[in-house]
Amino acid sequence: MSLEIIPIFCNEKNMANYAYIIHEPSLSLTLVIDAAEANPLFAALDRLQLKPDYILTTHHHFDHVGGNLSLKKRFGAKIIAPEKEFSHVPGADIAVSETQPLNLKGLEIKVIDAPGHTAGHILYHLPEAQKLFTGDVLFNLCIGGLFEGTPTQMFNSLQKVKRLPDNTEIFPGHEYTRACLPPQIKETPEFTAYLNKMRQRENGQLAPATLAEEKMFNPYLRAETLADFINEP
Repeated sequence: MSLEIIPIFCNEKNMANYAYIIHEPSLSLTLVIDAAEANPLFAALDRLQLKPDYILTTHHHFDHVGGNLSLKKRFGAKIIAPEKEFSHVPGADIAVSETQPLNLKGLEIKVIDAPGHTAGHILYHLPEAQKLFTGDVLFNLCIGGLFEGTPTQMFNSLQKVKRLPDNTEIFPGHEYTRACLPPQIKETPEFTAYLNKMRQRENGQLAPATLAEEKMFNPYLRAETLADFINEP
């Protein structure tokens, strides 16, 4: 597998969104995950000379679907959306849930139902490549707000994530790491390496944290019980 992942900053002035272009040249396959804003994606796709086959949406919020219709109109891409939020995702063509794994031109993608941030939020897991696209469920050092779900739902969704292999790379829907830094930074080699990845990402580079690192540093993943999770600030 020769998977290429290109992070694209969108809505930089207010939301610090990520959209991700995924290209698998051996399969002649190009995907966009969470088409947050059309123009930055148009610019990147033109530069890379790529045409997306599919747009994969994690949830229906406007800052994750803002480019859907424009990309669909220009490229004819099919839009894949959570089954429980299908009617709320602009241009949605294909509904998916945890019971419906995806196989796109030979690329296996497992769908993980992860309610909490929204009622029908899903994650996209590429098991062979060990990549996880978490939308607004899991960020670096923190998690997304509970707009439609409950603490119990979010806690249970995070337990699904924690059961994945520790070398799974995490690709969230926003670059919020700096805003989520703890008041007292731990001066350890491991945390210094983690912060170096944050700085690389802020400069537009591909530098994902692993699930092992998030388990070590993200307080919401360190919580072992629902009570501990709820008591996190």
